[in-house]
Amino acid sequence: MYEVSEKAGAKYDQMWASEYVIWSSIELGEVDKAKNLLDNLQKFALGAEDKIYIAAAYALRAMQFRAQRTWEESFEHFEKSLQEFEAINARRWNVYFFAKMVLCEYARVYLERDQEGDREKAHNLLNQALEIFQKMGPKKK
Repeated sequence: MYEVSEKAGAKYDQMWASEYVIWSSIELGEVDKAKNLLDNLQKFALGAEDKIYIAAAYALRAMQFRAQRTWEESFEHFEKSLQEFEAINARRWNVYFFAKMVLCEYARVYLERDQEGDREKAHNLLNQALEIFQKMGPKKK
């Protein structure tokens, strides 16, 4: 979809698809690929002043920093993402994405860093996500 959207000049669709390519690239350890795509997403988001993409870009950048084990930068970007998502009331209309992309992924930073107090912070974030998931009633993943 990313490539098709790019060829068609459908920039918004391309940026939407890039979120999932970036996320997958990070999980596959292809951090440089993710970083390049993320740079494009952030440039687009800021230029379009699109609050949804700005919030998503902060979360994805935080995931990139998590993968690089750059903890403080990851925390900083997750906090910015949380602020942006809260400002657009994502807990009400983009619920699943918010719970999975922000709360669960933010918890991973604490779990992977694993310093004193991190497990409790991670559990707090995961409990918030669980509450959202339970209200939605999604199938178990």
